[in-house]
Formats: sequence, C-alpha cells, structure tokens
Amino acid sequence: LPLTRAQILGGKMLARFILGMIQYAIVFVFGYFLGVRYGNDPVALGLTMVLFALCITALTLALSTLLKNENQAGAITLLLTLTLAPLGGAWWPLEIVPDWMRTIGHISPVAWAMDSYSSLIFHGGGLADVLLPLGVLAALTIVFFLLGVVRFRIE
Repeated sequence: LPLTRAQILGGKMLARFILGMIQYAIVFVFGYFLGVRYGNDPVALGLTMVLFALCITALTLALSTLLKNENQAGAITLLLTLTLAPLGGAWWPLEIVPDWMRTIGHISPVAWAMDSYSSLIFHGGGLADVLLPLGVLAALTIVFFLLGVVRFRIE
C-alpha cells in the first residue's frame, strides 16, 4: 500500500521531533547539573517542551513545501530564527516591550512557549496556568501540519 501524504510528512515530522527532544534533553540535563531550577510541575514543563518541538517541526515542514531547494531552506531558517526568537521573547522578556510589540510577538510560537516557561519556571505556575499557551501551541501544530499535508507534493 502506498503511503499517504500525511503519513510521509508524519514520519518526517517524527524524526525531526525526536532530534528536537534530544536537543532539549541535552540543554535541560546540563542546566540541571548547573543548578537551574525548572519549576514545580514537570508534567507541564514536559508538555510545553513536546508541544513547542512539535509546533516548530510542523512549521518547518509546512515551510519546506513552499521552497524549491536546500539553499532556500537554509536562508529561510536563519531568517525565521532571527525573527521569531526575539519577537517571541526568547532574547528578552516580552513584559519589558510595548503592548503593540507584545501583540506582534504572539504571532510566533516562541512567544506561547516562552509564556508557558515563564509561568512555570519564574512564577511557580502549574498545568492549569499554562493551558492557554499549550492550547495555542497544539492548535498551531495542527494548522502547520495540515498546511504541509495540503501543499506536499510527492515527486
């Protein structure tokens, strides 16, 4: 039986997701040994990590369906990283920027992940406190994956 577009993209997404989780594990293990405290709710923290990794993976796969070659992919990846990270609050907290910039920043999945991390790590929040960011990350993941499936062409 031939695979569907969703199955092919799902397989590609799974491989990249696993790599993302390995990267997360390395960073968090080093942080742990350096004394970083990650809050009081490991389940909520884990869900944030998983949903953010899935969301970014789905976004990159959806974008890859719009590109023609690896050179374009490298350029767009760099551009997105250098745009979404600061807009989303990965380089500085969104609490210190004007409201209009905070609003624009939330077009980025990074902002929703950072909202969740901030609540969990810095403000002692739990799962109930991060349901909105987790829900948005899940919804964005679905949208990006479906966009990728619709645009994906088998050549």
